[in-house]
Amino acid sequence: MVNKLYQPYKPNLDFSGLDHIVIGSGMGGLTVATWLAKAGKKVAIFERHYVPGGFTHSFKRKDGFQWDVGVHYVGNMAEGSSLRGFFDFLTDGNLQWETMGEVYDVANIDGTEYLFKAGKENFRKQFLAYFPKEEMAIDSYLSLIEKTNKRGGAFFFEKIFEPWFSKSVGWIFRKRYSKFSQKTTWEVLNELTKNERLIAVLCAQCGNYGLSPKNSSFAAHAMVIGHFLEGGYYPIGGADHICEKTLEVFTAHGGKIFINADVTKIVTENHKVKGIELGEKFIACQSVISNVGVNNTFNYLLSETDRKVCNFNLKNVQPASAHICLYLGLNKSSEALNLPKHNLWYYKHDGIDAIFDKATLENAPENFAYISFPSAKDPNWETQNPGTATIQAISVGNMDWFEAYKDSNWMKRGEEYLQLKKNFETEMLKVLYKIFPQIEGTIVASEVSTPLSTENFTNYKSGEIYGLAHSPERFALPFLRPKTKIKGLFLAGQDITLVGVAGAMLSGLLCATAILKFGSWKIFREIKSRQ
Repeated sequence: MVNKLYQPYKPNLDFSGLDHIVIGSGMGGLTVATWLAKAGKKVAIFERHYVPGGFTHSFKRKDGFQWDVGVHYVGNMAEGSSLRGFFDFLTDGNLQWETMGEVYDVANIDGTEYLFKAGKENFRKQFLAYFPKEEMAIDSYLSLIEKTNKRGGAFFFEKIFEPWFSKSVGWIFRKRYSKFSQKTTWEVLNELTKNERLIAVLCAQCGNYGLSPKNSSFAAHAMVIGHFLEGGYYPIGGADHICEKTLEVFTAHGGKIFINADVTKIVTENHKVKGIELGEKFIACQSVISNVGVNNTFNYLLSETDRKVCNFNLKNVQPASAHICLYLGLNKSSEALNLPKHNLWYYKHDGIDAIFDKATLENAPENFAYISFPSAKDPNWETQNPGTATIQAISVGNMDWFEAYKDSNWMKRGEEYLQLKKNFETEMLKVLYKIFPQIEGTIVASEVSTPLSTENFTNYKSGEIYGLAHSPERFALPFLRPKTKIKGLFLAGQDITLVGVAGAMLSGLLCATAILKFGSWKIFREIKSRQ
C-alpha cells in the first residue's frame, strides 16, 4: 500500500476541528469514514495496527509472498448488484473484481466431494444430483433462505430507527425475524430433513460465520449462504486493495488516517462524547464511531457508568470462535500445480458439531480444514509473482490452548510456542498432501498464526475474528445498533450487523445513515446512478 495514504500517530500533530473520529480501520470504519468524508465532514481514523484495513489487509514477507488475513471471497459482486454499487461508491469504481467461476466452494466430507455452483438453479440441480430423494427438503431450504433474508433486510434497516419509532413500529420487524434468528441452524434443517449427510453438506460453509449447526443462529446461516448463492468474487490485486482503493477516496476528500494509534479511552461528560484519549493526549471531536467491537468499546474504552446507560450486557453471548492458519508459499505457479479458484471445506466426517466441540490443538487440522488459494483467484498474481503460488489452510482454534503464552510478546513467545505451531503445520500438511499431492516438494515458505496473533493485532481478547458469536442470543441484544444512548457515540463493525466484508460494510452504511439522517439520501442517489 502507498504510505502517503496514512501516517504514524504523533501527539504533536494537529487534530483540531474534527467532526468525527473513527476508532479502527476495518471495513465498517472505512465505510462510515469515507461516507462522511464524501458528505463534507472532517474525519480522522485512528488504527492501533501498523497497517490499516483490519481484516481486509494483507501481510507480506521478504521472499515476496503475500497472504490475506480475512478476505477469502465476497459474494453478490456481479455488475449491477447493490453491493457492487456500494463498493464502487467507496472506491470511485477503482476496485476491480474477478469471479471465481462456476464452482466457488467444494465440501469434502469423509473423502466425498460436493460442489457449490453459482446460481440458485445451478445450486438446486447439483444438490438434487447428490440427494435425489430430498427434492422437497432442498426446495424448502432455498425458499426458507430467501424468506429469512428478506425479513433480515428489514431487521437490519430497523437499527437506524429513532427510539420512539423503534418502539412503535420496529418491534414488528424484530418479531418477524425472530422466527428464524432465535432457532439454531440445526433445528431448522432438522425440520426439513432427517438426512444427516445433507444437513452436513448444507452446513459445510459454517466456518464463514464461525459456529457449528447446533450453536449458530439460522439467521446468520441464511445470510451467509444467500450472500454466496450467486457465486464468489475476489478483489483483483489482493484483499488489501479493498482498503487501499477506499483510502484513496477517503483521503482525497480530506480524511486522515493514523496508524500505531492505540485509543485508550472514549471521553464523555454527562453521557455526551467529548473526544478520545491516546495515553495522555486528548483529542476533541463532535462524535466518535467505534469500529473495534462492542466488547472492546464498552468494557475497555468506556466507564462503567456509560456501560449501564447503554444497557450493555454480554453475559448470554460468547465471542466467536478463534482459528489457527497455515500460510504457504510455493515455487510453482497455480496453473502448473492445477490449484483451483474455489475454496475447499474439509471434514473428516459429517458430525460437524462434534468436530468443533471436541477440537484440540492436536486433532483440529486432522478433522477440519478450510483451504483457500489466493494466487489462483487473483489474475494479477502470476504477472507480479511469476512461477509462485500461495495457499492458506485454516482450522478451528481456541485461546485456552495458548494460555501459557498470553503474557509473552509477539515474535518472542519462545521455543515451546514455536514447536506448537510447527506441530500444527505438520498435521495440516498431511491433510493438504492427501487432497493435493501435487504440492509436495514445492513449499518454500510457511508461517502459522494462532489466536494470540489475532489478539495482538486486533485486541480481540479471545482471538476471535468474527466478534460476537452468531448465536440466537446475539440477535436479541438491544444495544447492537449504530446509535448508542451516549450522545455522539456510534458503533460500526460486524457486531452491529453480520460477519464478513459485506456485513461490516452494511454496518458502516447504517452508521453513516444514522449520523447524516436525510442528508444520506443524496449519497444513495449517487450509488444508484452507478448501477
